[in-house]
Amino acid sequence: MHITELRIRHFRNFMKAKFSFREGVNTLIGENGSGKTNALHALRVLLDESLTRNAVYLRESEFCRDLGQWRGHWIVLSADFADLDSSEGCQLLRHSAAHMDGTNTGTYSFFFRPKGEVRKKLNELSKQGDGIGEYLDALTVDDYEPVWTGRARGNFLNDHVYSECVGDFEAGEFPNPEDDDQEVLGVKVQPIYQEVACTFVPALRDVIAELRGYRGNPLLTLLRGMESSIKIADSERITRKVADLNSDISSLQEIKKLANGIESTLHNAVGHTYAPGISIESALPDSMEKLLQRLNVLVGDSATSDYRGELHEQSLGGANLIYVALKLLEYEFKLSSDRVAHFLLIEEPEAHIHTHIQKSLFSNLPSTRTQVIVSTHSTHISSASQIASVSVLAKKEDHAEVYQPAHGLSPETVSRVERYLDAIRSTLLFAKGVLLVEGDAEQIMIPAMLRAVFGVTPDELGFSVIAMSSAFFEHVAVIFADDRIQRPCAIATDFDAALIDLPVSSEDDTKDQAHARAAEESGRSRCQSLRKLARGNRWIRAFFADHTFEVDFIGAGNSWEVVQTLDGIYTQATSKSRSQAKLDSDDLQVSGREILRLAEKLGKGWFALLLSERLVSRTYLPEYILRAVAFACHPSIGESALKQMGMFRVKAEEPDGDLAKALPQLAELQSLSPPDFLSTFCKAAPTDALSLFCQYLEEYQGE
Repeated sequence: MHITELRIRHFRNFMKAKFSFREGVNTLIGENGSGKTNALHALRVLLDESLTRNAVYLRESEFCRDLGQWRGHWIVLSADFADLDSSEGCQLLRHSAAHMDGTNTGTYSFFFRPKGEVRKKLNELSKQGDGIGEYLDALTVDDYEPVWTGRARGNFLNDHVYSECVGDFEAGEFPNPEDDDQEVLGVKVQPIYQEVACTFVPALRDVIAELRGYRGNPLLTLLRGMESSIKIADSERITRKVADLNSDISSLQEIKKLANGIESTLHNAVGHTYAPGISIESALPDSMEKLLQRLNVLVGDSATSDYRGELHEQSLGGANLIYVALKLLEYEFKLSSDRVAHFLLIEEPEAHIHTHIQKSLFSNLPSTRTQVIVSTHSTHISSASQIASVSVLAKKEDHAEVYQPAHGLSPETVSRVERYLDAIRSTLLFAKGVLLVEGDAEQIMIPAMLRAVFGVTPDELGFSVIAMSSAFFEHVAVIFADDRIQRPCAIATDFDAALIDLPVSSEDDTKDQAHARAAEESGRSRCQSLRKLARGNRWIRAFFADHTFEVDFIGAGNSWEVVQTLDGIYTQATSKSRSQAKLDSDDLQVSGREILRLAEKLGKGWFALLLSERLVSRTYLPEYILRAVAFACHPSIGESALKQMGMFRVKAEEPDGDLAKALPQLAELQSLSPPDFLSTFCKAAPTDALSLFCQYLEEYQGE
């Protein structure tokens, strides 16, 4: 038995969210504050008996902020189950949750809703047509109740279903609770906590404190009840020794002398009438249960080390591994019980753990008899995941959205993406937007150009530059779509137009011309393929260099930067001078072929590193790169960030530069609001890189 779908409405930062799960290991990924912890807690409300009883009496703050006025609304958590078999152990769960259609599927729901009398009053007021607003304003969470149901058919993510069962707040119409449709809401059941086993491993923030505490200490959980399995003779022998030890310690003359001294001091201070009697005695627990609870885990630096020390002597990563091991052992104990299903929920297991261990830990998580759901920030864990089992969480204004990157894709396509992610540990699934590029040169140079020209990094703008190391962009870009990941994917690649003149007929080509013609035809084919991929998909856009990245870089007016690299390439002045003359040429066939020769001489990656060190604020970003960056970050960039970029350009400008002459004084610019600053900047310098960037952003944001 396993969960196939989790639906959340109005809980914490989820307005309407749907998670799709598979058997085995599932992964939740997303930025900080995107709701990974909240999704796991929703599962715990449905499944975890270790939650305190009052945890289901939710607080006002647990209604989604995007609701605005929460009063009268419901929080709904629903889980769909598959493979509810007919075994004896599963009968109670089948009776509670299974759909009566022979599919071995079921639905189990939790509602946090106004009590029956409140719903009845809302129905009466809606008939009167007056007083609903005042009544809602007076409601508190004390007017709410938790309710569990099974076999519900209604999808509460559907606004029509929700308004039919809960009410139409805009129209002021609320249904009579006596007319509840049991087919939609399901039938009331008791929580299924006793039927399933759920182990939760929380984020590892302070393991030492956790293991010293009483509540939630996995070691104590494992030890609890163990005394009943210890032989009576062994238990009596140990507790007798402890009692004798307590007596021996308490009877020491030094201990008695200290007690007498404290008592005498009290007598002198307050007199015999008010002073309490004092004695000091050893209080080692003399019951087997309490003795077991005093046990400590001692750890060595390695399995071969003879030394065993306190847990606090370990590194954070070492302590975390011990904690995870204890929780997994706790899970193993539950697995041996007679529960009909097992769920292992793990929150951010990567904390302070070496990257190689992260992947090993994830790969070895139990998946045969258990459904595992892991939340993570780790590219090592997410890259090892099957994307069909990945849910990507995206933070919006006051709520989060959930994307399924493999939705609707063929198994072959999914397999390609998984192999790619597993090989390169990409941030592809984490960024607010991505810019896919051909190779190392673009991956090195684009962040360097943004730092030099605008004073920001791709991370600050919310997107990642990812090198594909090939031109097969479509195999990865397909995961960005309305029904998959709704984030912009910009693709920067080359037309590879020939830099040399080509004969009309290919039969007349020289060797160099044949090579150039083949590259040009490949570029044309790539262009057609990518434009076909992007057609009708608002999340993908391809941008093309006329020739190649290096050629378009120098063609944008950046010969000075390239010339500065020659000192690091040549030792002979004649070679340097000869190359500089070609790089300074106004003929792109000359300068373009020379920069390609230098790149091939050093290797494109090394040449890009050398060139990245020579960039300045006056460096020109090729138009296709500037457009690609604008598309990659257009949903997430704000005016404050744009003003920061503009101020960087102003401060980096020479005092007598064109930009400095066109703009007001620095102090006046700093005092302007971001919108006023951008308006002033773009009017004064319409051809500046920032003005063009703002123009492209406005174009994409308006689509």
